[in-house]
This record gives sequence, C-alpha cells and structure tokens, in this order.
Amino acid sequence: MASRITVPEAIRQLFDIDVASQSQLLKTKADSLVRNKLIKIETEQKVQRKSKYLAPGQMTVLFNALLLNAVFHDPKDVKRIFEDKAYRQECAIALRAMFGKSNSLMGIALSNGLAVKFTDALAGDFDLYQNKLPNPFAVLPQLALGKNLNLLYALLAQSAAMDPTDNLLLAYLEGDVDKAAEIASYIVTDNDAVTQLKQHIDNELQEAIEFDDLLVKFRNM
Repeated sequence: MASRITVPEAIRQLFDIDVASQSQLLKTKADSLVRNKLIKIETEQKVQRKSKYLAPGQMTVLFNALLLNAVFHDPKDVKRIFEDKAYRQECAIALRAMFGKSNSLMGIALSNGLAVKFTDALAGDFDLYQNKLPNPFAVLPQLALGKNLNLLYALLAQSAAMDPTDNLLLAYLEGDVDKAAEIASYIVTDNDAVTQLKQHIDNELQEAIEFDDLLVKFRNM
C-alpha cells in the first residue's frame, strides 16, 4: 500500500521547505533520485491521471539522499554511496577534509559536532536506508545557494581564492586524480584528514599506473 505522501509533501515534512515557493531545485533533485531508482515510488491510477507517492520506508532514504546531494552533485554518485561501500568510504574521507573544523562553508552555517557525526556515520556501518544521517546544515545548501549550485560546485566557482587543501579536495571529488596527486605533492600538513586523503590519492594513482603498465604488456604480447 502506498504511503500517500508525495515527494513535495515529504520534503516539507523532512526539511520544513515548501518546494513550490522556496526551492524548486530540491524537487528537481528528488525527481532525479526517483528516476535513477534510488528513491522508490508507487503509482495510483486516478480517474484522469496517475498519482505518485513515496513507497513505504522511503522517507529516510529521501532525507539522506538529499543531504548527500548537497555535496555530491551527480545523483548517480549519491546512489553509488548507498550501494558501493568502498566508494562510500572514499566520500567519507573527502567530507572529513572538507568539513575540517569549520563552522561554515560558503556562508552556510555548520554545526561542527553534527558535521563530525555526519562524516563518522558515512565512514562507519550506518544504515542509510533505515536511519537518518545527522544534518550539519542550518540551511540546506540547495536552498541557500540557489538554482544549479550545490556546495561542491559553489566551492569550485571560487577556486582561485582557495588554499591548496581546498583545491586538492575539489580535484579529487571531480575525479581528476592526476591533478589531485600533483597538488598533494606540495602540501605539508599535520591535519590527519588531509594526510589520509593524500595517502588515498597516492594509492589510487599508483593503482592506475600499474593498470596502465599491465595494458601495455597485453598490447605487446
């Protein structure tokens, strides 16, 4: 039996946001997560149209998915965090470096304690399907930053003013391991999270080099 809660109604209950008047972007993001089948819905045939409702148990999934989507722009990446444990660990490393000890990002107020709990939950065995992640944001970045901007891409837009650690993080999140490794090579830090990210990037680069060498050997056989 359908929950009889639509996606906009669910967002209102979860975040106290009316998507129609405050953030159509959140509705668009949620629709993308429905299309890639992370968020399950059920359809009910009415006289002249079909009504779509969240499937039972999907309120928590929607909540967690929209929190993660505030940082990870691509809905495919959000879905992968739910389904791929190794990738989820990589994202937790990046988030730990991003949040650090900051009380704000791009002017968005953060609860540092909740940011730590958010990252720790992602790094651990937290059940994203059953339990809500701690919400570190005073205002959801999708709402605060406006259309077509999320936290990652807002930071990217001001990259010229960033210190090397910020550029390292963004290069890694963008999937440019070569650039990330180049930046990491001249960063000296005593920040454990940044050190862990540097080591992870070095490992990824080494694996890529070894794989390329293996391909060359196969081609020359």
